[in-house]
Amino acid sequence: MKNARWLLAIGLVFAFLLVGCSEEKNTSAEEKPAAEKEAAEPNEETDTELDIPEAAIHNVDEIVKEKGQYNTQELTEENQQEILQELETLPDNLTGEEAYSIAVSLFAANIEEEARKFEELDPTIQIDSSTPEDEIEIPEQETVNVAILLDASGSMAGEVSGGQKMKLAKQAIQQYASDLPEGSNVMLRVYGHEGTGTEAAKEMSCKSNRVVYELAPYGEQEFTAALEKFDPAGWTPLAGAIQAAEQDLNQQTGENVRNVIYVVSDGIETCGGDPVAAASSLAKSNIQAEVNIIGFDVDNEGQEQLEAVAKAGNGQYKSVYSESELNDYLKQEYSRLYWEWLAWGNDRSFDILAQSNDIYFELLALNNDISFKILSAKNEMHSLRYDLKELDKFKDEEAVKRYLELINIRHDTVNHYFDQEKERKDSIRKEMKAALEKKVDEMKEEKQETYKQ
Repeated sequence: MKNARWLLAIGLVFAFLLVGCSEEKNTSAEEKPAAEKEAAEPNEETDTELDIPEAAIHNVDEIVKEKGQYNTQELTEENQQEILQELETLPDNLTGEEAYSIAVSLFAANIEEEARKFEELDPTIQIDSSTPEDEIEIPEQETVNVAILLDASGSMAGEVSGGQKMKLAKQAIQQYASDLPEGSNVMLRVYGHEGTGTEAAKEMSCKSNRVVYELAPYGEQEFTAALEKFDPAGWTPLAGAIQAAEQDLNQQTGENVRNVIYVVSDGIETCGGDPVAAASSLAKSNIQAEVNIIGFDVDNEGQEQLEAVAKAGNGQYKSVYSESELNDYLKQEYSRLYWEWLAWGNDRSFDILAQSNDIYFELLALNNDISFKILSAKNEMHSLRYDLKELDKFKDEEAVKRYLELINIRHDTVNHYFDQEKERKDSIRKEMKAALEKKVDEMKEEKQETYKQ
């Protein structure tokens, strides 16, 4: 009996051990697949994750901002090896869109700088600081202001070949003013026309300095009436007349304004003024007028001073002694203005052509740079499909087809946009060039014809 209980006890222990081992074995069998599953899931996520931004397709602004890791125009063998290593790490079963984004991240053309310059390029042609914008604006026609300062001192009553100096001067001035081209203004200021040549009347005479014809287009009746208002009388306040002319013209400034002063005098300053300093001040002012002196029957001392006045005023000095010489000089002035208008027209024509050529060639160069870069990128992206296929990275043939389609769309989108913009800007350039050249030719011919007459 005792032996039986011992045997029963051993059997119970053995059975207990069997049960424990069986439960431990079952538990291990159940837990192992779960652990393997947990270990497998992260690896699977790592294999399929594509950490690359989705590339633009139709948006040119976004495409321009995308820059590939490699410059397709400077690829080396080392770069090719690096690219292959990167491709090997890619997940399998790529869609066409995913493969396209990968290709863009590697080879997108860096055209941002060229695109910025292209967009900023202004196709308009500018002349004389006039800037055409939405509509073509022809530069303003040059306005010529001619201020005539006529010496009416007593010595102008003297005689020369042809008659009295004052009478001849008035006739020549009237003829000159009447022939000024349309758009010109004339002003007549006289000085020394009051008082007499005596010491007692000197102070009054030296203050006699006034405008008898305000700055305006020539009007025959009004100008004739102005010339009849005075006769030769007193002293010669030349400096005061030049200083007054500076005030007369102080509002006549700008790139399209030209101020010309003609002083007709038969002698030197006799009122104590400094005409050289006055002419220099006027020439350096914003008016930028030239002071031309016509010395009418002037002696040697007078010529020396008047030449210095003209030089200080950035003008010319001309000495005349008779009616014919005075008229000939004024005719020469017409000829000078004629050739200046010819030069004006030629300068602007060359300027228009130069600007037009600069715009055209810059547009062409920038567009070519962009075209070459995006074509090079397209070719590399096309070639990349062979590497991806060899590594078996595409999901299927449909993915390959979609990949190539997206590459072509990208290239055509950018190419079409910049070709279209090039044509638009070049059209503006051509239209402006033709319009400006036509206007300049018309203005030049009109002015030349005026000065020929």
